[in-house]
Amino acid sequence: MRRSVARVLAGGVIAAAALGLGGGVASADEVPIWLGPGADAGPLLDPTIGAPTTVLAPVYGLLTELAG
Repeated sequence: MRRSVARVLAGGVIAAAALGLGGGVASADEVPIWLGPGADAGPLLDPTIGAPTTVLAPVYGLLTELAG
């Protein structure tokens, strides 16, 4: 029983690694976010991708000023 669970987990890790490596290099164009085969949510979520940079810009500026 333990061996079969270990095989399933190992297969899952290998599949996740293959998907991560197959993702490729990030592009500056449209970001595809697949919900399923043929269902792309990229155009809906694309405006939210820059949100962390915009929100953290004042913190970055403050830290830059404090660092000298």
